[in-house]
Amino acid sequence: MARLWARRVTFESVSVGDQFPILVKSVTRESIDRLNRPVSPARSTSDSGPDPGEELIRLTVAEASVTPGPALVGYVAELLEKAFPLTAILARGSRLEVEAIRPAEAGDTITLSGQVVGKREGGGQRLVECEILVENQAGQPVAQALAVVSL
Repeated sequence: MARLWARRVTFESVSVGDQFPILVKSVTRESIDRLNRPVSPARSTSDSGPDPGEELIRLTVAEASVTPGPALVGYVAELLEKAFPLTAILARGSRLEVEAIRPAEAGDTITLSGQVVGKREGGGQRLVECEILVENQAGQPVAQALAVVSL
């Protein structure tokens, strides 16, 4: 089994059982807020009052004590970028499904790992199937993901 690295991975070089690099993340209040912050259009300068929607979003994020979906997806995507070129991750035929199992709370250290579980060609595409596991510092699963990367 080889360790995948985005700079040198090709469809031919990938084998079932190949491992992703290990990614360790410290979950902090700031990282949760940053990864869950919505992207919103700039407000008009003629708008003199606070946007009620912005206040609701700010309170919701500030009160969250766990890493919700968007943050977990961000961490899984970061792991994928270490194993595969970004162009492959975003290519037609690629997909990512993340399932949260338990919350990762601020203060946790999570470890992400993955491996290649399948490889196939068809319809003009060369697809690599991967499983990814996210665990907390106690070794408990936080999330699992299935990714298909089009090389």
